[in-house]
Amino acid sequence: MKLSRLLAGVGLVVLVGTAGTACTTHAGAAAQVGSQSIETSQLRGIVERGLAAADGVPASQPSQPASSALNRLELQRRTLTSLVQLELLSDEAARRGIRLSSADVASFYQAYAILQFGSVQAFEQQAAAVGFAPRDVSVIVRSGALESALSDRVSPHLLATEAETREQYGSIVDRVGRIPLTYAQAKPYLARFIVSQERSAKLQPVLAQAEKKDPISINPRFGTWNTGQFAVIAADGSIASRPAPVPTVDLTAQS
Repeated sequence: MKLSRLLAGVGLVVLVGTAGTACTTHAGAAAQVGSQSIETSQLRGIVERGLAAADGVPASQPSQPASSALNRLELQRRTLTSLVQLELLSDEAARRGIRLSSADVASFYQAYAILQFGSVQAFEQQAAAVGFAPRDVSVIVRSGALESALSDRVSPHLLATEAETREQYGSIVDRVGRIPLTYAQAKPYLARFIVSQERSAKLQPVLAQAEKKDPISINPRFGTWNTGQFAVIAADGSIASRPAPVPTVDLTAQS
């Protein structure tokens, strides 16, 4: 099971078509999704905490960059992407009557961290290395939980088999040792994680329609929205008119 997406960055899914442009002056806002604004102060706070968190990653892990190795502008775009995606997912979930409690998100967080990284601590350390402080990883995890809930509505029967989930659980235990989740507790998450690419393909048109219902507008100061990449990218003509690179850790629930 390899997680290949980053909800807090590039590529929740690849969408086609052209989104409308929300009418906004961006006064005090980094972006607008439908009628909801994402404040510049919120974006700045997450980025600053992320840089500080990366700076605290132990130097004994050479594969993980310190904050000095993180490009502030790329981290800014990646973070804004995750906030835009969360708003879009939240709006679509609300339209479909989906409500996630704090307990639902906390359970998803624990399951994802343990099943993908062996522990919550290991997950949060990996997240810190790519510029997400522990308090802000919840933004990404909530997006993953919402996407999973939406996929359950769109393709409720698209789940991994009993044999596949048992094999995956055994492989995780073999790799990291005993984990604080029984097979019965892990099974519902594994059944979704294992086939998440297929579930994402089914969800793609739903999110494409959601983007049309909630047009996305980005403050030019931070870049521009690219529908095809479902991400904020540097504005054309800038010194880096390309999407932010995929970080070294995937914070989403996709296999």
